[in-house]
Amino acid sequence: MNGSLSMINFYFNNDPSLLPAYSENCHPVQLFNTHPHDNTKHSRASGSLLKRVRELGISVDADAIDLITIASAVTAADTFERRDDAADAWSRVMHLHIPVIAENLWNMLSDRLSSILNFLTGDQWKFTFTKTSLQMPKPIVSNKSKARLDSLRGLNSVCLFSGGLDSAVGAIDTLNGKSKYKPLLLSHAYRGDGVKQENIKKLLKSHYGELSYSISPSLISRLKGKTDVTMRGRSFNFLAMAVLGISALRNANNDSSISTIIVPENGYISINPPLTRRRIGSHSTRTTHPYFLSRLEELLKDAGFRVKFVNPYQFKTKGEMLAKCVDQAAIVKAVPLSVSCSHWHRKHMQCGHCVPCLIRRSSVHHARFTEDAPYASQNLKFVHKEKETRDDLHAVQTAIIRLKDTKDYKGWIRQSGSLPDDDVTRKKLESTIKRGLKEVETFLKAERV
Repeated sequence: MNGSLSMINFYFNNDPSLLPAYSENCHPVQLFNTHPHDNTKHSRASGSLLKRVRELGISVDADAIDLITIASAVTAADTFERRDDAADAWSRVMHLHIPVIAENLWNMLSDRLSSILNFLTGDQWKFTFTKTSLQMPKPIVSNKSKARLDSLRGLNSVCLFSGGLDSAVGAIDTLNGKSKYKPLLLSHAYRGDGVKQENIKKLLKSHYGELSYSISPSLISRLKGKTDVTMRGRSFNFLAMAVLGISALRNANNDSSISTIIVPENGYISINPPLTRRRIGSHSTRTTHPYFLSRLEELLKDAGFRVKFVNPYQFKTKGEMLAKCVDQAAIVKAVPLSVSCSHWHRKHMQCGHCVPCLIRRSSVHHARFTEDAPYASQNLKFVHKEKETRDDLHAVQTAIIRLKDTKDYKGWIRQSGSLPDDDVTRKKLESTIKRGLKEVETFLKAERV
């Protein structure tokens, strides 16, 4: 994509015969596995997703299918269009043409959807919705699907479960404590993640349901696997699948009141204020920012979905989450099994020097745990000297110095997005950010960096 106004058009369809030919500004993508796929003509995404839905053993609502269709398309475009090819090497301009069941509804909501995703990813999104020819997926009739349906009965919520440290705390607090929630654990398994997630699940004590899915986007053969790795839009996909999980639970339990989606994320990363002025946008992810979640919740309500996103840890640091986890024996075992690194999918080992790794290592130090996962860059003194690895560490240190005596924490945290109007909530968020940064400072001092 060249030039500030250059736009790539993505066309999606389950039926490849309805897709246009590939060109420089036209990228056809086949969704789902309803027809044979030819990778010389089209890219592909969510090939196994409908099978996963059918394996639930219960019908899901049409609006949930529309939502995961849209989310699959967004994730595919987010993966296939590289930021390096954008005019500013960051903000892409993408027009997605997506077939859905309720095309009139989604065309009415398209501007709001674009605005929400613009905030989430830092790109410019445009949508055109058309009528789909996709048939609603019917539940598979088998002993396995009957067992899966039985496992959904009695559940009253969905809990995101990524295999990260925060999600491990969320699952343990919910299932090993006295929580009112009986969740369906929703996982997205990238290559190498699945085993880690399963090992953490072995630590859980109460009954829960499971839904694991994969978008598995694959490029048309002529592009030779060149994809973007920033994955800013992944949380939209995660939350869309959670809404589908809510639909399945409502139908399995004949209970339309089920609406809670638990999003376990420490308050510091949830807000993720930019560490330096140049990091506003490109380095500050907004995957669980309260502004994003509240706007998405409102959009979904107007689309016919009544769900509630709940982050029980909005006012806790990562270290506080670990230290106050209800089952200390379980979380101690979960720490080495979990993944927090933003570079994990490149080498399948945590780097030790990115911002999520630094916050993770600080939290383990805060909780006084002695065991952690291995890191590629274990010794931060060496990181400090290496040009290829020191950027995040230097940014954190700069933020600690710059903000130590500032009286404008609220101004700083607002740089990552609008905050709730309630002054009490704002003060709690400010305090959480201060404590989170203090955890990192204490850890770095202990490491003598």
